[in-house]
Amino acid sequence: MNSKQQAVNTPEMLLNTLPLELKRLIANTNWQADTLGESAAQTFLVQGKEAFYLKISAIEPWGGLQTEANALVWLGQYLPAPEVIYFERSNATDYLLIRALPGLPASDGYWRSDPKRLAHVLGESLQLLHALDPQTCPFDQRTDTKIEEVANYVRLGLIDTDDFDDENMGQHPSQILERLIAEKPVNDDWVVTHGDFCLPNILFDNWNLSGFIDLGTLGVGDRYQDLALCARSLADNLGTDQYNTHFFASYGLNTVNDEKLRYFRLLDELR
Repeated sequence: MNSKQQAVNTPEMLLNTLPLELKRLIANTNWQADTLGESAAQTFLVQGKEAFYLKISAIEPWGGLQTEANALVWLGQYLPAPEVIYFERSNATDYLLIRALPGLPASDGYWRSDPKRLAHVLGESLQLLHALDPQTCPFDQRTDTKIEEVANYVRLGLIDTDDFDDENMGQHPSQILERLIAEKPVNDDWVVTHGDFCLPNILFDNWNLSGFIDLGTLGVGDRYQDLALCARSLADNLGTDQYNTHFFASYGLNTVNDEKLRYFRLLDELR
């Protein structure tokens, strides 16, 4: 289990704790726990006349869902993202209700029938996001900001070392933090980043982008934050990294900075 994931309560356990307006919005619906991603929030698929996702998160220690709600609204002006139906902070808990988008996550087995095409549409989708003007984006995900954030997680003992990549197994989080500080890239290339551009967080419908989800870490950052995590996620999903070259080419990257790929994968160990 990712260190950010909370213990999952059943809909029956949660129903009486919901704010009254939220209860009204999701009356007469069926709930199903959604455990695909690694969000800190408990997430439920809520189905009635329409389909929604309900995310519930304690404010501490991960900061709650306010930033994600704001990021969804901001990104929705430019690119497909779930519509925010309801957000409220009550009793140290955030509640976020969003409209479900059509399509399937890029991690779904359906897309593996054509791995080269999957790599291609991922590259195109990321290019669309990175083409946005970072000066218009109000969210900060620069490398220094991320290091400060993960340093706090290390200080609070919130890192799940069992979730480390094989090459980092056995290391203490403080050792990884020291490496991140010492090896921080000198040159940053700021774009609007997703922050967790992994296959479960990108939706496709008939091989077309239908939306970006789990946007709690969206913001201005180094483009390699997204490139690194997508390349790793694509290789994990397909069982081979041979299609990463198609992903980079579709994105428009002629020369790949392997040091930055390694750096941002390492940074992700502490997120």
